[in-house]
Parts: sequence; C-alpha cells; structure tokens
Amino acid sequence: MAAGEAARADFARHWQAQFPGEPAPRMELGSVRAMERELERCRRHLRRLQRALAEERFKVGYLEAALARAPPP
Repeated sequence: MAAGEAARADFARHWQAQFPGEPAPRMELGSVRAMERELERCRRHLRRLQRALAEERFKVGYLEAALARAPPP
C-alpha cells in the first residue's frame, strides 16, 4: 500500500470513529506538501464557518433581546 493510500485509510478510520455512518471526505494526503495544502484549505474553511457562526449567534441574541423587550401582542 502506498504512503498516500495508507494515510487516506488511516484518516477514513479516524473519521468513522468520530462520525459513524458518514463517509470520509476526499483529501489529498499523498505527500507532506499535499497535506500542508489540505491543512491550509481546512483552516480557511474553518475561519469562514466560525465567522458565519458568530454572525448567526449575534442575530439570535439581538432578536431574542428585541422580542423580550417587545410588548405582548
């Protein structure tokens, strides 16, 4: 088994342990450079998701507070 295949199999095994029943996402793990690119891509995606989560939390907090101040219908 090539190093990239072994890395993909190892990743898939760990993914299944964390997310049973969910297929592992396809990632390029054939070399150190490929893994570094995947890591940077994942970090960028995580930053976007964290920003979106923060925005949604703000909207929820704002709307809950506004509704709490609103007079009953």
